[in-house]
Amino acid sequence: MSVNVVCLVGLVAVRPTWDQESSLTSVLVVTAGGDGAFRERHRVVVERSFAGAVLALGVGQQIFVTGTVQRDHRNRVIVVARELWPIGDVPGGTEPSASVGTHASPREHQRAGHWRRVSIGGPRERLVWVRTTTVGRDR
Repeated sequence: MSVNVVCLVGLVAVRPTWDQESSLTSVLVVTAGGDGAFRERHRVVVERSFAGAVLALGVGQQIFVTGTVQRDHRNRVIVVARELWPIGDVPGGTEPSASVGTHASPREHQRAGHWRRVSIGGPRERLVWVRTTTVGRDR
């Protein structure tokens, strides 16, 4: 006897996408180990029934997923979600404002938190979360 059940608690790594041809929505979920250093990526696929809720998720938002492990048409391992719930809110961003002048703004402002891929193409390639920070302060 075998049981195929997956429970994930992780962060939304990129904006969810919707494939019109297959009517499936997918989202990349990043999970971390107990020390927070080890990260794994999981492609989570949901059907049309709750695609609207998934498309409303924001990058960095914590979610809980239950489902099963399967392989897609390209033989990649995916998680087919039965249920998906947002646990937390989307991390705070900045208010949109009109940009004026050069790229290096002298004004003090908040830089939004975001995902950054490091060691691209190497054995230690991973996603790291860059926290919201204040930039443009006088030193």
